[in-house]
Amino acid sequence: MRKFTLVFCIVVLLATGLPLINTAAWWIRIFDFPRFQIAVLTLLALILAYFYVDFKWKFKLPLLLILASALIYQIQFVVIYSPLYKTQAKDSNKQSVDNSLTLLVSNVRMENDDKESFLSLVKKHDPDLLLITEPDQVWADAIGKLDEDYPYSINYPLDNTYGMMLLSKFPLNEGTVNFLVRDDVPSIYTKIILPSGSIIDFYGVHPEPPKPGTDTYERDTELLIIGKKIKETGNPTIVAGDLNDVGWSGTSRLFRKYSELVDPREGRGLFNTYSVYVPLLRYPLDHIFYSKEFGLLNLEKLEDIGSDHFPILIALNYEPDEDNTEGLEETDAEEEAEVEEKIEEGKKESDQN
Repeated sequence: MRKFTLVFCIVVLLATGLPLINTAAWWIRIFDFPRFQIAVLTLLALILAYFYVDFKWKFKLPLLLILASALIYQIQFVVIYSPLYKTQAKDSNKQSVDNSLTLLVSNVRMENDDKESFLSLVKKHDPDLLLITEPDQVWADAIGKLDEDYPYSINYPLDNTYGMMLLSKFPLNEGTVNFLVRDDVPSIYTKIILPSGSIIDFYGVHPEPPKPGTDTYERDTELLIIGKKIKETGNPTIVAGDLNDVGWSGTSRLFRKYSELVDPREGRGLFNTYSVYVPLLRYPLDHIFYSKEFGLLNLEKLEDIGSDHFPILIALNYEPDEDNTEGLEETDAEEEAEVEEKIEEGKKESDQN
């Protein structure tokens, strides 16, 4: 048991230490995801080390302190998504028919044959906007019956799991499908015209995840390019989609800080959307970030529709004269330089591939 415990301690310490390396390598960035799970394993390692590592205390105590430090380090990433932490995105009690919107974000999984569950979900919640990731042409044809309720749309189905569709009850203007990093991974940009006549910017995204053979520079670059556009325009903005990233990752935090967007999960819960199939390994991968002009009316994770992702639904109220954020940080000169550097590096890597 002593040998097992020592090996176990080494493993959890490596899982904690590797993400400290500033690299886009997939086999390192993958450890950004299971912070909560690694924290649980680190706690277990700490208990086992206390009982089964029979070193002299002058050697055992440093090991226990290192494990305790690793535990605290992991917890600080996820504690901000618990009720113990302050909410950065304020609730709103000013719901306006003309300035409120509901948005449903759903990765439907291209291979998912259960189209009816998805259609029933849409009928049940009746959102104003519907962002669908991973649709192919079969999915686009199957949900064509929604066109009557959603007369405005931007559709780009693909058979490579990176298709995207935006359906809207509100008029869309200047809608484009963009390929910011790769020519087979689209993103959507459009202006949404609310019933009041107010105009907001919307970005729908679904970059590649870190996986064997695929590093994160493309995902990171796409997010930061969008962040740069948001910062330059200063327009009220919503960014949504399957980001294939967790809110506590370095890139995600840099993106939000640079673009001055908030994560409504902070102080409210993880709302883990992936994976439906493995409850012990669930992460918040589907996100909705937005600027200070929006107040939060509701946020909820919805029921299983046969996909490997749970859908997520948000209701927002547009309040152009209000700052509905608290404790919003801004990037300093060093962080802004880091954004530019990462964008340039990502573009070079993409060109080489």
